[in-house]
Amino acid sequence: MTIRLINFPRLRLLLSLLLGVIAVPVFAKDPAKPPLNIVFILVDDLGWKDGSCFGSKFYSTPNLDALAAAGEMFTAAYAACAVCSPTRAALMTGKYPARLHLTDWIPGEGAPKTSRFEVPEWTEYLSLDETTLPEALKKLGYATGHIGKWHLGGGKYLPQYQGFDTNIAGGDIGNPAAYFWPYGATNNDHRVPGLAERGGQKGEYLTDQLTDEAVNFITENKGKPFYLNFFHYAVHAPLQGKQELIDQAADRPGADGQSNAVYSAMLTSVDQSVGRILKTLDDLHLSDHTIIVFTSDNGGAVHFGKPPATSNLPLRGGKGMAYEGGLRVPLIVKMPGLISPGTTCTEPVITMDWFPTLLELAGADTSASATAVDGTSLVPLLTGKDVNLHPDLFWHYPHYWNGGKISPYSVAHVGDWKLIRFYESGTEELYDLKSDAAETNNLAARHPEKRRELAVRLDAWLKAVNAQMPVPR
Repeated sequence: MTIRLINFPRLRLLLSLLLGVIAVPVFAKDPAKPPLNIVFILVDDLGWKDGSCFGSKFYSTPNLDALAAAGEMFTAAYAACAVCSPTRAALMTGKYPARLHLTDWIPGEGAPKTSRFEVPEWTEYLSLDETTLPEALKKLGYATGHIGKWHLGGGKYLPQYQGFDTNIAGGDIGNPAAYFWPYGATNNDHRVPGLAERGGQKGEYLTDQLTDEAVNFITENKGKPFYLNFFHYAVHAPLQGKQELIDQAADRPGADGQSNAVYSAMLTSVDQSVGRILKTLDDLHLSDHTIIVFTSDNGGAVHFGKPPATSNLPLRGGKGMAYEGGLRVPLIVKMPGLISPGTTCTEPVITMDWFPTLLELAGADTSASATAVDGTSLVPLLTGKDVNLHPDLFWHYPHYWNGGKISPYSVAHVGDWKLIRFYESGTEELYDLKSDAAETNNLAARHPEKRRELAVRLDAWLKAVNAQMPVPR
């Protein structure tokens, strides 16, 4: 269900869209309007409830709150995977990670010696054979820039070989050695590529410098359509924040399992970054023809930190897990003239949807999204239609993670029902998310017919995408 406040000056336009009178987005073909700019902000490991606009009583995120008030907030947004690299690949291609055979963070952990299965062969990079979102946008005349975490392969698989004109700080690492300058320049394993060479001084914070680079990219490309891939390294470990922000958070009482002051400080820096991006767009008079997407690559990390880095309550679990806390993510979209302020959408959406959505809004014809076989354009939801675009969703993780605490699983989400298949134990769990979003009541034994129905659909999907299965020892 979508709850929408209709802005009267836009009423005629929106009614035309709803009735199908206008076949393409107004921003795509109206010569009186500048081309659409795209700013896609992806935060690493940000949880479903990590922000005051998302319901947190501990974190203070005034800029995210303002973004949500000016746009549309999705309460059932899902990442394509519960760990990072597969979700990033899904965004770039519009395909399920299982179809890409890119199903784990790169390079993954492998299987414990005591496990029932070995990890199947899988692709540890984003293949150059795939058509990427920036490649498709470049054909429409877009300047394309990637700033921040990449984690889809190094060498010939870096962003500059995947359709991006600019790559700043994107490499094969999954997290920085340090969030303070020079960001691990002496650590070859987790050194943030390129930033130390661009200059800096002691005390500078990674999130702030990446934001400097994002502001520069927007400013330099203000005269043409641009697509900015702004992928924060935050709020991924190591937990390091600016001391003044840690002190501010330490004075607030924790709530609902959220009380880590350092993590809060990291999130505050991300929130301030969002504020700077919004101000830059306003100052350059670009806000009215720029879409901003703010989301995360997987559920919040609850497996480390003292106290735990964050909590996804009332959702169960977190990063890496098959439960809602691992798969559901925050999502805010702002686009003046298309999205009415203060909108909330409860329909399920997933990472792959952004490939066809952004191309449609940019004015591409349908053939541009032909390779994005698993994504569905969100334009109907953004324009106020009450429609379920995803009667079913699937996940497949044939790997082990967090020292073997997470073992291979597959998931089918059909309507209100969710089936989780655990390969290591040979068990399946069934939940009714409508009445039990916290996944506390396993109904597999009470509803064997529904369990079989979802299992059949899951098997069919696994076959259709040629999913690689865990290999018995």
